[in-house]
Amino acid sequence: MPPGRTTDVLCLGHALVDRLAHVEPELVASGGLELGAMTLVDGGRAASLARLAARWRQVSGGSAANTAAGIASLGGRPAFVGSVGPDELGAGYDLDLESVGVRCVLAVAGDSVSTGQCLVLVTPDAQRTMATDLGAGAQIDTAAVERAGVHESAAVYLEGYLFDSPGTHAAMERALQLAKDSATLVAVSLSDPFLVDRHPEALNKLVAERADIVFCNEEEARMLTGAADLDGVLAGLSRPGLVAAVTLGARGAVLVAGDERVHVHAWPVSGVEDTTGAGDLFAAGTLFGLTHGCSLEVAGRLGSLAAGEVIGHLGARPDTSLEHLAFEAGLL
Repeated sequence: MPPGRTTDVLCLGHALVDRLAHVEPELVASGGLELGAMTLVDGGRAASLARLAARWRQVSGGSAANTAAGIASLGGRPAFVGSVGPDELGAGYDLDLESVGVRCVLAVAGDSVSTGQCLVLVTPDAQRTMATDLGAGAQIDTAAVERAGVHESAAVYLEGYLFDSPGTHAAMERALQLAKDSATLVAVSLSDPFLVDRHPEALNKLVAERADIVFCNEEEARMLTGAADLDGVLAGLSRPGLVAAVTLGARGAVLVAGDERVHVHAWPVSGVEDTTGAGDLFAAGTLFGLTHGCSLEVAGRLGSLAAGEVIGHLGARPDTSLEHLAFEAGLL
């Protein structure tokens, strides 16, 4: 981490309480949800969908918060910026994240706005289907960004889902400006193919002009670049000053930085229980590596390790210390 920086990665995203449950595909269909996709819902529909499962595992989350938790598990010093409601879920949100080593800078919405939540329905094939009520998470105060200490961070990380929330755009712009002023790296995740389809111009502009690091899966990358195959994708993302990490599922990931190209294999796992958070944790490991002076290959392998750990159990946070696993693997 550069001298004078007290935070590895400052993560900006929707603050959501994740509620996870195992269900059969028929229940997903009965709820009117598309298998494997994320659907935005309102509070009433979220309450109705919550009746699809009898038991839920609950944890403070959201995509960027999951990444922050992964960085903390590697021994890093992450922070998270978001917004919650003045309710029971919001009151415990920061305490839960801080218990795993994530510094939280939260704004609290008005009385009529509840804390956002994401229902994650995991089917036996390890696919996750998400129904998300953004609630207070759809608004992020620029003052929270200013309090968070962008100038003290090695990198700022923006989850792409924020582009679906106009109430977060001013906060994103402020984070980008503060990052530019303080020579802080800017990282962004494309988050979802549907998101790229909805906001192609804004995401292309961000990646082309302001991002130093971009995370995407192969489908998202194809949609962003317009390329027909992986070689075209990598060519489209290969430019000086940009690190691009393209995840390929069971085929691992490819990281490119200008003319350098590195393929990392998927981390060996005994089984896959839940793919929720795999991309978030890949970003966590890679960002930790890049902000700690690791080579592109080692950073990618840290991402692969983190993703491999999280898909082995229910939930989008590590159950085992990633720092311990990385030491055992000779990566730290």
